[in-house]
Amino acid sequence: MKKIYVFLLVTALLCVLAGCGEVQSHTVKIAVMGNSADFYPGYKEGIERAVSDLNKEYADSGYNVECEFYENVGSYDEGSATVDAIAADKSLTAVIASTDMDINKTAAYVFDNDKKLFIVPYFIYDDVFEDNNYSMVFSLCDSAENVGETLKLAGEKTTAKRWAVCAADGSGFAQAEMKGFLQCETGSSMKVVDCVNMSALETNFDEIYKRWETLGVEGVIMFPEAGKGFDVLKKLKQRNPNLICGGDTAFDDSTLLLGDKELLRAMTGFIIVTEIVIDDMTEEESNILKDMKEEYTKNTGKEFDLWYIQGYNAVRIIADTAIKNDTVNPVEIAEFLHKDGYDGFIRDFSFDEKGAQKKQVYKYNILNADGIGEEFEIKN
Repeated sequence: MKKIYVFLLVTALLCVLAGCGEVQSHTVKIAVMGNSADFYPGYKEGIERAVSDLNKEYADSGYNVECEFYENVGSYDEGSATVDAIAADKSLTAVIASTDMDINKTAAYVFDNDKKLFIVPYFIYDDVFEDNNYSMVFSLCDSAENVGETLKLAGEKTTAKRWAVCAADGSGFAQAEMKGFLQCETGSSMKVVDCVNMSALETNFDEIYKRWETLGVEGVIMFPEAGKGFDVLKKLKQRNPNLICGGDTAFDDSTLLLGDKELLRAMTGFIIVTEIVIDDMTEEESNILKDMKEEYTKNTGKEFDLWYIQGYNAVRIIADTAIKNDTVNPVEIAEFLHKDGYDGFIRDFSFDEKGAQKKQVYKYNILNADGIGEEFEIKN
């Protein structure tokens, strides 16, 4: 009997030391970078909803999720200081990137070197993936070249055969978009007959437009800086209402569009790349989305924006992958994402070996006279 008691005593002691019979507590701690003034509508609310949903769903797992916002007031210097502060915090599992592509390029190097998972819900320079062998950096958006390819394939579906393409000079992202447009092979009679800088088009509009008339330009694709390009578009459509025009998400501004009747007329028929591609929804997802929309509108008084979903998935891709694979190790989470991708909320993600999105489907919208887009799809 004495030996049995001794055995039980040792076993009990080992259980106490090992946490036997208790769920181990783990925290998935996420830093969210950026200037809150630049957050897209619903983005922050989507992040907060994801944290709430995750902590309810995994309440009995021993895991909890935390997000901390790091403000960088829109400055590269402030953003770089934020990157250094986050890199020094060893308790952080992952980082969600800011809207600033220059900050994110620096952050990608720092966080990959520091072995912190870095999730980029916004666009990021293509060369971050092309020129490096990062294993910890993942993009939730199309590459710039894919944006250009989408517009080329969309243009092929129109009646226009002769095209001009314009890109913001000095913008690596816009130049990569133009490269994707120019290099995309369509196998049709579609032809690019002129390429110009956006600044040259703005400064020498009459001269360039006259050249386009001589060249027989029927369609124009523009890759301007954010917030620019609208005035040029209006001038083009004033000269030729039948000109077919398109561009990237720099033209995605429903507030500006609906407040300017001339711009609304100019953008009727405009081709715009779909920024956030939504997959077919299950009935359960449809019900959840309805609840999200109602909650967001009730709390903010604003119309629901799909950037809510992007913020929501940016958190869940980290936490779901961590908890389902029972790890808070960023390197292990990154390995699972490379291998398995992630089935997100109404969006599925798959990554190449460098962390860029694998292109599955090309989607774009054509705006009607009310500023509402009809979505079209081209499978890769």
